[in-house]
Amino acid sequence: MFADFARIAEILEQLPDKRLAIAFSGGLDSVTLARAAEIVLGKENILLLLADSCFVPSAEKAFALEWAQARKLECVAVAFDPLAIPEIASNPPKRCYYCKKALFTALLHEAGKRNFSVLADGENLDDQLDYRPGKAAADELNIRHIFVEAKLTKDMIRDLAHDFALPNNQAPASACLASRIPCNIPITPVLLQQADEAENILLGMGFAGSRVRIYPDMAKIEVSLTDLEKFWKLRSDVLQKLEPFGFKSIAVDLQGYKRGAVNGSEKAEAR
Repeated sequence: MFADFARIAEILEQLPDKRLAIAFSGGLDSVTLARAAEIVLGKENILLLLADSCFVPSAEKAFALEWAQARKLECVAVAFDPLAIPEIASNPPKRCYYCKKALFTALLHEAGKRNFSVLADGENLDDQLDYRPGKAAADELNIRHIFVEAKLTKDMIRDLAHDFALPNNQAPASACLASRIPCNIPITPVLLQQADEAENILLGMGFAGSRVRIYPDMAKIEVSLTDLEKFWKLRSDVLQKLEPFGFKSIAVDLQGYKRGAVNGSEKAEAR
């Protein structure tokens, strides 16, 4: 993977003042970018900006803070309340655009206060194949996509993470909690908390990368196809643990976890 890292290093070395702020989630992509930047630029020239938001899964936020602290990298939690913005809380198909526009604006402001002129995210080539209205917002604000510039796919990034011996190099893909709520169903703190806590329960039972989609009075569970047989054996335990949430019914998607299952892409593309 030397050639992949070399391309990243070349891009980082050409940054103004050789300093970089990173939109940091604690996911595989942003952690790998942070480690690469640490190697090339040095700890003192990196700023990790973590959204302190109800949209961030609690387990992911905890890992992000713990990892940054262990590496002695500056990590700033930036307060961000997406539900205070009607265009986000109402959950339209373009919710991600409005959210990323507001979030990146806040992160850019924080970066500027600390004399960092460049903000990057962890977008990679594979992300461009998915429906991501937030990318337009990022591009409008001139957010850098270092991995895209270096022509790296998700698998390439995972290989780099393995070479870096990052603790989350095998972590499944993650996404904000708002993605658990189908488009046009208004997002509330209660729904976000239900999704977060339910997924933490599944994670504790060994179902990494699971999703709990929250519909009115119903939860739909998605686990990887390789975990379906295991899930079926434990379904009674799962139902018992989720009973306190008050769902009238709990469904299991037999097709397994699907990226962007409720992101409204079909509706948006039809427009």
